[in-house]
Amino acid sequence: MSTTNTNGSAHLLTSILQSLQSPAGRNTNIRTIVNNSAVTLSRLTNPLNVSLLTTQSLAAPAIWNNPSFSPLSASQAVFDIFRLSTLERARESNRALSLTEWIEAVVNGADARVPRWKHALVSSGILAAFETNDARLPFTTRTHLEAHLLEVVNFHFEFSTSGIETHACILAISNAYRLLSEDSRYMLNYPALTGAILPAMFLSPEGYQTGDFLRQIDRSIPLTKSSKLQTIPSFSLKEFLTHPFITHMGSLAKLAATSMDSSGETETINGALSVLATYSRSLVSIWRETALSTLPDDAVISQDPAQTNTGQLWHVMKASLFSAVVVLESVVRILLQSHQIARNNEVPTFAAQILCILRDFYFITHRTNPAAFGTYMFVYHACVDIVMSNPGQAESLAAQLAPIQAGSIPTHKTDILRDLYFLNTLEHLVLSCTPRFCTTIVTPSITPYLTCPSITSTLREPFESAHSLTLAMIGCPQLVESSYKLLPGYIESLFAAYPLFLSTRQFRLAIASLVKYTSPPTGLSGVQRELPEVILEMLSARISAADGRYPVKAYKPPQATPLVETATPDGTAPPPGVNINTDPQAQSQTAEEEFTERDACILAMLDSLPFMEEAVLGRWLDVAAGFVGETTRGDSREALRGRFWDVISGELDVGRSQLAIPWWSEGGREAVLGIAL
Repeated sequence: MSTTNTNGSAHLLTSILQSLQSPAGRNTNIRTIVNNSAVTLSRLTNPLNVSLLTTQSLAAPAIWNNPSFSPLSASQAVFDIFRLSTLERARESNRALSLTEWIEAVVNGADARVPRWKHALVSSGILAAFETNDARLPFTTRTHLEAHLLEVVNFHFEFSTSGIETHACILAISNAYRLLSEDSRYMLNYPALTGAILPAMFLSPEGYQTGDFLRQIDRSIPLTKSSKLQTIPSFSLKEFLTHPFITHMGSLAKLAATSMDSSGETETINGALSVLATYSRSLVSIWRETALSTLPDDAVISQDPAQTNTGQLWHVMKASLFSAVVVLESVVRILLQSHQIARNNEVPTFAAQILCILRDFYFITHRTNPAAFGTYMFVYHACVDIVMSNPGQAESLAAQLAPIQAGSIPTHKTDILRDLYFLNTLEHLVLSCTPRFCTTIVTPSITPYLTCPSITSTLREPFESAHSLTLAMIGCPQLVESSYKLLPGYIESLFAAYPLFLSTRQFRLAIASLVKYTSPPTGLSGVQRELPEVILEMLSARISAADGRYPVKAYKPPQATPLVETATPDGTAPPPGVNINTDPQAQSQTAEEEFTERDACILAMLDSLPFMEEAVLGRWLDVAAGFVGETTRGDSREALRGRFWDVISGELDVGRSQLAIPWWSEGGREAVLGIAL
């Protein structure tokens, strides 16, 4: 090497050593120090100088003692030094010091004078540099680096689950894990890793802070102009998003899920669910007590120049939900596959715990489109199925999810959403519940929503869910007595709710379901055999009085359009403002609102014909045909005739078809077409 190059390298080394050893200040540019250190380290050709700069980087006051820099952010900066320098060094092979010798000199710099946990930043930084680079590490060098990394992280995960030492090791292994060989991955202490990574993600100050970031944001909401200036410093959501764990939450969630899959022990599952339960309970509790839960999406929640609004805050909370669900998915897979856990009869208990965690997250889930988030749907429905297989556990879970004050509608929106989750989940669990439980818990919970005189946009969903749950109860064979007591009030509520508060699809489904569940051979038909005809008589009276001129959508009350978001393939939240609405059910429901109120009532009657008792089917075929034949609105007439033919030709069983076919040929066709005989 020429004297000029040697002098230049010496000058660079001296300069960067001075900047690393300088006292840190708020004006210190850490990114500049990181870049300069990386460039200098990559250009050094003397092994002693390489080791010296490595040691100084791992102890630099300018990085580690910076008042505006957290210890984990300092760890990220040091990791970047070794990743960037290795990346730069691997691009150039024509050096006096070979790549292998250079790496060996770097590793030698992480000696006994440097805390062991910082060694992990060196090894992972070097390994991470070879993720996309064409250069390849020699097998011996890679093996040595991986062994060095695993020795350090396993030690700290086993003896500590918090603190900068453990957090730095989590940062190191999360960046290097995908590059480890299968043999090295096998050597990782997964139970200890799981016990460390989940608290770091959800409970630590570097992660989601057990939800405390919501309280800090609430304190920094700008006051009105007439109020005094705030004395509490503004919380910067923008700065919060730069925390290393928050930035890499997607990869951390994947690593935590992999760790769960690889450990799969009862103790590990208990620890994971305990962390997620602590976080979810705290998050919803803090959310409920702060003003954030009452602010519109465009409200300013920070005084920083970015003018952070609630839409960006929701993006952060959705990211935490998605991260938690990724971990829960791995727990559910273990529950479904582990014979040991199944033998201990612990599977339903764990599934119930997961459903309680999802309940606490529901105020976030409700703002997403769960149907588009396949991981969430798998976790939720798998746990529901598991719990339903154990009737005692199902009833115990239902009691846990039940409203705190059954018999009244809560005033806080978060509590209403809690009720909504209960109603939606109990629609599945009610099959396993006893009549006594339904009488004491379920009926008082749904009655306020069914009898509410005015349904607002907030109450519409629990109102509709209460209808669905009632129908589910009526269809349960073991709940005949409870269902019979519910029927009079429910039928009255059903007719009063349509068309202002129930969609055409829901109204038709409810009427057809009621006729089905009260017709022979069901248990309810034995209590009062005339119930189906009573329901259809009420429907006939409604048809005679219903509006047949305008579509139902013409007098629907206005509703706020929710922001529908989905998850990205890696489980992280989508960018703020993404509006996706591809629900086919919503689209078909919109099409059904083209019917008039009279049309919908006639369609509900036609939907009920396949469930009518054969002895009275002929009379109701005449009644339905008469209503269809009297229809004068062109679009309605064609739709009703088509539906009538679909029922006659394809939806009746053999016995009913033997009645309907002669009826059709002996004047029924003319009645449907409105032709006088």
